[in-house]
Amino acid sequence: MRTHMAVLAAALAAVALAVQDAPAQGAGDDIPTVAVLDFTGFMLGEAGNSVNLGKAVAAMLVTEFSGRTDIRVIERAQLQELLTEQRLALSGRVEESSAVEVGKLLGAQYVFHGQVASIADNLRLDIRAVDVETSEVVSVLKKMDKTAELLGVIVWVADEFGGQLNLVTPSDRPAIEPIPIKATIEFSRAVDFEDRGEAAKAIEHYRAALAIYPNHRDARRALQRLEGDT
Repeated sequence: MRTHMAVLAAALAAVALAVQDAPAQGAGDDIPTVAVLDFTGFMLGEAGNSVNLGKAVAAMLVTEFSGRTDIRVIERAQLQELLTEQRLALSGRVEESSAVEVGKLLGAQYVFHGQVASIADNLRLDIRAVDVETSEVVSVLKKMDKTAELLGVIVWVADEFGGQLNLVTPSDRPAIEPIPIKATIEFSRAVDFEDRGEAAKAIEHYRAALAIYPNHRDARRALQRLEGDT
């Protein structure tokens, strides 16, 4: 245990040194910056196979925050790159202290983490938002719905958190439509492949998600990013 903690502390220190020379995001303004860690959780897919729904939810929440002008979100790729470079893995249930430390290293004011599960089209989402400066849990959000209503749940989370910070709800938001479960399965697989650096596989599954549901904004956004890099 002591060896594990020593490695974790060393990795965090190394990340801190790596970001010290980087310009602070949002210096001089009052726009809050948030970081979204991967959620723990799963979704039972076809034939009983499970997919990592936690990563997909985190990616979708980043997209939702990115579309709002009164909040700044750390891009998922930036977070993953930082953790990968320092060989720092946040697996399993994230402790509040770990979330705070990562938030500090990324220059975020708030960090989101939590759990999500989907079984037989029944979705449960539990999210905590932590104030990095005070280590205080400022928001605890719980939501149960149908898995097809995942996008609506993501928007609800962003609205609820924004309301607690007295932020203005976007007036030009796109229509919230149900996302077919098969599209969510393909998107979840794509995010997982992208995190593992398997771009070709990720592109394949992002395309599959769009073939099932052409309005999948997160899959389209990811596909544009990856195909632009190839």
